[in-house]
Amino acid sequence: MTRFMTNTKKRALAIALASSMVLSLCAGCQNTATKESTSSQAFVSTSAQETQASSSNEETQKPTEKPTEKPTEKPTEKPTEGKKLEDFYDDMIAASFIQTGNTMRIKKAMEKAKNGEEVTIGYIGGSITEGASATSNQKNYASLSFQYFKETYGKEKNVHFVNAGMGGTTSALGVMRYERDIWLQGYTASQKRLPDIVFIEFAVNDGDDPTMGRAYESLIRTILTAPNEPAVVLLFSVFQSEFNLQDRLIPLGKHYQLPMISIKNAIIPRIHAGELKNNQFFASDGWHPVDLGHQIMADCVKYAYQKIDEAKKDEAYTMPTDVVLGNAFENMKMIDSVSCQKLSDVIIVPGSFTAKDGTTGTYPYANRQKMGDNWKHKKDAGNESFVMTLNCKSLILAYKLANNAIMGEAEIYVDGQKIQPVVSTGFCKAQKVDKISGFSKGGWNNPWMAVLLEDTQAKDHTIEIKMAPGSEEKEFTILGFGYAK
Repeated sequence: MTRFMTNTKKRALAIALASSMVLSLCAGCQNTATKESTSSQAFVSTSAQETQASSSNEETQKPTEKPTEKPTEKPTEKPTEGKKLEDFYDDMIAASFIQTGNTMRIKKAMEKAKNGEEVTIGYIGGSITEGASATSNQKNYASLSFQYFKETYGKEKNVHFVNAGMGGTTSALGVMRYERDIWLQGYTASQKRLPDIVFIEFAVNDGDDPTMGRAYESLIRTILTAPNEPAVVLLFSVFQSEFNLQDRLIPLGKHYQLPMISIKNAIIPRIHAGELKNNQFFASDGWHPVDLGHQIMADCVKYAYQKIDEAKKDEAYTMPTDVVLGNAFENMKMIDSVSCQKLSDVIIVPGSFTAKDGTTGTYPYANRQKMGDNWKHKKDAGNESFVMTLNCKSLILAYKLANNAIMGEAEIYVDGQKIQPVVSTGFCKAQKVDKISGFSKGGWNNPWMAVLLEDTQAKDHTIEIKMAPGSEEKEFTILGFGYAK
């Protein structure tokens, strides 16, 4: 097993540590991770100034309230004094590893890379995966761990990288946009690039998942059933408040025999022991890793690769037919103003939702908007309904939240009947609502999700979205839909 704390590594970590401390000091060394927000929404910034900006403010996210789960118990003994990072670093990294799972698929990707064949590694998750609080794209954990795989197993330029991290989003949007952002890379790929390994990182963002884990399991199954049989790795990030959802997600990893990595298991015991300081790993917002934090996360991924490489190759992988939480959203397709033109089974009449909203942010790894192919109702556009007909069993709506009084409310009708969509209404809470609102005190032009349909069989449906009474002269942005048959 490679030791992480080589002399070169010591120097690199010293530089990263110094950088992390400077970032924390510049930000005022605030610890806001455990503060409760008065907003009814989660993972969002409360700055009205941020909301008015367009594309550069998508990275901030936080929980609405303290996690409902019991946090890890604090140690009663005195913190360990005098330990340096290199004294416990390797043990800390090793503690992140949960299991290899079935090794067949990931070893197949390693062998392809060694043989000079084309290999693609994809990452999908929230702002941590996107690289929030890293000082450059190259210092993001996803980039760092990709470079390790490329240098260790690849030849020349045969290993490729796709980062589909999107700040403040859950697996409900992840399963909706998976094909677009991983396979098609935003409709720009000349052909579908099916990934060989996919990392899923929604362990903190899914505190705002209205499907309560069913979208996460649907995403796992969507990836595993791809024709090229990719490997899936579950990565459990953590907030400074010690919240994540690994207790919900580990049973899924065991059920599907997947490699699992817990950043919580690595760093929280060391923080409790006084060996690792919060501001060595977390930015002052308490949610995102600084450069050293991203390096630690990358080293946890590297350790998992090494453990899998050392393990025997399993002969075959058989995906379970039964589910743990649910798979109603498996193999979702995305509907937006671009993809709908190629979907023969979907017909859309946008009504008064004809404008384009340019405030959805851009990907740091690609010069394109995250949710730019949308339908926007402007305040003076009239009150014609947005109408869509399609055949589906499950349907999710993505819409924009903003802290701006111009944002209005919309009502949803399915087959002529007004429905109550299911949305996240608090941390780890979801419920039916009469109307969906584009306004939130914590909104920052971020996507929010509403479950419109979740049935067992596909049927023909007519979906109507119209501005609610009193909101006819306000704005509302439909970012897109995901549907499954």
